[in-house]
Order: sequence, then structure tokens, then C-alpha cells
Amino acid sequence: MVSIRSLGCALAALVACSPAARAPKPNVDPIREAPSQVVLPSDSATSKAGDQHGPVLSPARAFAQGLMPLDATGVNEFRRLYPNADGHGVLIAILDSGVDPTVLGLQKTPAGDRKILDLRDFSGEGRVRLSKIVPRGDTARVGGKALIGFGRVRVLNTSGPYYGGLLLERPLGEPPAADINGNGTNADSLPIVVTRATDGWVMFADTDGDGSLTNEEPIHDYLVAKETFGWHTGAHPSPIGVAANLSDSAGVPSLDLVFDNSGHGTHVAGIASAHGLYGVEGFEGVAPGAQLLGLKIANDANGGISVTGSMLGALDYALRFAQGRNLSLVVNLSFGIGNEQEGTARIDRLIDSVLEVHPDVVFVTSAGNDGPGLSTIGLPASAHRVITVGASEPGVFAAIEPGAP
Repeated sequence: MVSIRSLGCALAALVACSPAARAPKPNVDPIREAPSQVVLPSDSATSKAGDQHGPVLSPARAFAQGLMPLDATGVNEFRRLYPNADGHGVLIAILDSGVDPTVLGLQKTPAGDRKILDLRDFSGEGRVRLSKIVPRGDTARVGGKALIGFGRVRVLNTSGPYYGGLLLERPLGEPPAADINGNGTNADSLPIVVTRATDGWVMFADTDGDGSLTNEEPIHDYLVAKETFGWHTGAHPSPIGVAANLSDSAGVPSLDLVFDNSGHGTHVAGIASAHGLYGVEGFEGVAPGAQLLGLKIANDANGGISVTGSMLGALDYALRFAQGRNLSLVVNLSFGIGNEQEGTARIDRLIDSVLEVHPDVVFVTSAGNDGPGLSTIGLPASAHRVITVGASEPGVFAAIEPGAP
């Protein structure tokens, strides 16, 4: 299996706190080489298997028991040496399975600034195929599903055009990870309507499953409005937070939904930069002052894999985003596969070439799940210009009591 290790992101955030981390150099060339289709699977299935049993401990108990082992990773010692270095002014790009924007602890920095600056899907998992729909009176049909309350959409656009599409749960994998609306099955087809408002493209979803859009709110692109939503069943809360990526090509919209249905990227983001995790005061990640980019590269619909193109697209976006905002950039890629002759894989060479042009960017990746032994560092951990980190298991984890409150 591939490594997606927490220590990797912890070190990434630790480096982010360092005074040596500086803003990227301006006026650098983007990544130009066309992506290949090298498949890099993740171990997100492991995360999903654990999620089926729910949390082992309550957040308060986890904090009290020391399950954010900052001492073991040297973070608390670093903070004693540099008390003002909490990661502020640093952007940590999490290239992973996505980041859930609704998790308490990923909302604000200690200074009150927004924690997550953008969420983008480079995996294709959340792509919703849209086609034109023609409402009849107050009803529209999307993929054979009738939606009433279309007047809610017409408030923003009286004449159209209108587009509709379905998010299909079944291709996303097995429940509970693929049960996006929390109704106990992964067989749902969730209808979505898209139209152009005066301030850009918006989408509507029947989030409560009542077949009506009357009580639904328009959702803009996350970068534009920082809006999120989630499907739910009855009085139960949404099991997963969702953001929208809405773009335009020759007047026709495209829609990608961004969500973390394995939980791994959210886990990594929490270790790297959480502040007040799950509402528990003092439950912090390594660099609580840092801000986050959640860049989804793992496609659970294809078994939790990524491809070279997804990784390069996300990396290019992170570089441009940080440069445009004069933020120091740390890239965390807790992702990889197998082994190959070290430093010779195409993705290794590409990452090294990018980092040669961007020497101020810190790129941290996990060492892999193979080994111990020679030639067990997989790709892209064997790139020359990255910081490759192996995992450790602090003794505090051995004392966990399953089911404790």
C-alpha cells in the first residue's frame, strides 16, 4: 500500500513555522510538460475502513490523552524556541483526498483569519455532467428526477439557460464513504441545477431530499464566495461538507464538486494546521496560524488513486495561488506508490524540475509503506529536492481504549 502518513504533514507544517520559509519568487514559468497517466494509488481505503466504526475517542478525550503528539515530533520544543512562529503568513497546500471545510478547527486561524483559502478538485471524481434542461412551470426534470420549486432558480435568472446533472453515489465506492447524503445507501442519484446569476454561475441542490428547491440556497464557486453545503437525510446533519468549482467555457458551465469522502486529506490538514480542533480549546495542529489550500488529487471512484496530471495541476495551482498572494508555500503530498530506481520516475523528475525553478517552496512527501530495506522509498518520495519523511508511532497510541468517552 501507499503511504499517507501523518508525520509527513506534521513536518511540513513544522517547516512552515520556520523563519527560513519565504514567499515564492515572482515571475516564474508554470509547469509546461504534458501529464502522463502514471497511476499512484493511495491508502484511503484504510481510512474508510476505520471510519466505519466511528471515532475511537471523543475529541476532548483525544486531546487530553495526547493524541496530537506534538512533543514526539519536536513541535512543542520548536514553539518554545520560536514562540511567535505559529505558521502565520504561510500557505500549506494539502494535495490529498480533499479537505472537509465544515470541520471545526479548520475555520479560523488564531488571528481570526479564514483558514481554508480555496478548495479545488483536480481528480475528476466530483465532475457533474451537465446538460440543458427546460422547466415546465414550477417543475424541472434532471436525469429523470422531478424537482419542484423552480421559481427559486428563476429569481436569479428569469430566462435561462438552465443546466442539470446528477451526482451518482455508487461510483464513489462503498458506504459509508460513498453515502454522501447519509441515508444508509450508496445508490442515490442527487440532482443539481446550474444557472448564471448576475454575480456568476451558481448551483442549486436538493440538499434535504424533499424533491423541492424552494428552500435551497444558491452556491457559488468556493473561491468567489467560500460557500459550502451538504446533503442530509431528515434531521441528521450532513455527513460531509461539499464545495463547488464552477467555471465557464464559451458560455457553457462546468461543475466539479469538492469533497473528502475518505477523510484522509481532512486528517492531514488537521495535523498540519488545525486551531481549536472540534471546538476543543488548545487542540491545535502543528502550525495553527497557517492557512490551507485543499487540492483534491485522489479519486476514490477509481480506488483512491491519483495520476501525474492531477498532481501537476494541483502543484501548478498552488504555486500560482501563493505567488499571487505573496505567501510562503509548503506543499504536503502524503501520497505515493511502490518503488522504482530512486529519482528516475517521471513524476520525480518533474517535481525536481519545478522545485529547481521555485527554490523557496518547501515540498514534503511521505516515505512510503514499504521497507525496511534498500530501494523501498517509492515515488515521488525519491525525488531529490523534496523532504521525505517516514512515520513513527508515539507510545501514547498504544494506550488508546476503544469506545472510551
